[in-house]
Amino acid sequence: MSREPSMAEAGERAIGFWLKLTSGEATDADHAACAAWRAADPAHERAWARLQQGLSQSVGRLETVMKNEHHALRRTLVRPARRRVLLNVAGLAGAAAAGGWAANRHSPLGNLTADLGTATGERRTFTLPDGSLLTLDARSRVDLDFTADARRVRLLEGALVLQPRAGLSALLSVHTPHGQVRSAGAGCMVRLEHEASLAVALQSSVEILPRKASPLALAMAQGARFGDGWVDRPAPMEDAASWREGWLTARDQPLGEIAAALGSYRTGVLRVSPQAARLAVSGLYPLDDPERALSALEHTLPITVSRYTRWLTLIDLRRA
Repeated sequence: MSREPSMAEAGERAIGFWLKLTSGEATDADHAACAAWRAADPAHERAWARLQQGLSQSVGRLETVMKNEHHALRRTLVRPARRRVLLNVAGLAGAAAAGGWAANRHSPLGNLTADLGTATGERRTFTLPDGSLLTLDARSRVDLDFTADARRVRLLEGALVLQPRAGLSALLSVHTPHGQVRSAGAGCMVRLEHEASLAVALQSSVEILPRKASPLALAMAQGARFGDGWVDRPAPMEDAASWREGWLTARDQPLGEIAAALGSYRTGVLRVSPQAARLAVSGLYPLDDPERALSALEHTLPITVSRYTRWLTLIDLRRA
């Protein structure tokens, strides 16, 4: 399904308006702003219509999640000690009233405006129009652009593994805000991070093409991060796609990166202090049992893991 990159931004804006208008706190000005935004561009109206269609198809599941999680958050917020933590750290009281935050943590609302997506804790493999296989990590989403002249996958959030179908001669590319990863038949893993993209060649070689820097070829089992105008040197990353089998393999990685990966498998918020985030981590951790992974980290690192119900977990350095 072909769509301009701006549609992803329009989808995000549509979700923002929807969350505001359904929060119970929307003003006439908020409704007017949404109406003006929809009327300003046909792409905005299409994004709004697509969101409404997705919501109507998922209304039963979303209403159940929002109702159940709203009550759970209210039970938490009436307990003074935990209420203070939640209010100070995450501002979750307003989210509890809106309900949208809880629904988004269970199943990302951005999925409703994307071609393919996964929920929290979900990994899924899709067959693409040309027969290639696409595996999405938890809380990941993509748009597809498959025409007679091009085969593109646009990664909007999370991570993917792309396995081109054998025998295809046309290039298959993965696009991120920082550039693209191009393959002539080799499998690759691509992850979208906060300020960069990560690409790993799983078979043979793939090519990284940053938007404003020279291309870089990756040999099998090599990976590199890249931004708009730069690309790192290739480094061994043979375990970067171990999440497909439900494992997180760390080799001297910052704890902040480990926590970000585990956060996609938990409905609650996982926060790490800046000091703890810099700790180096090595080991094998089960993604499908993130609480066991957190316990293992707490026993092997000088950290404390403080849980404030299922909604908020804080990791900090252990006090001497």
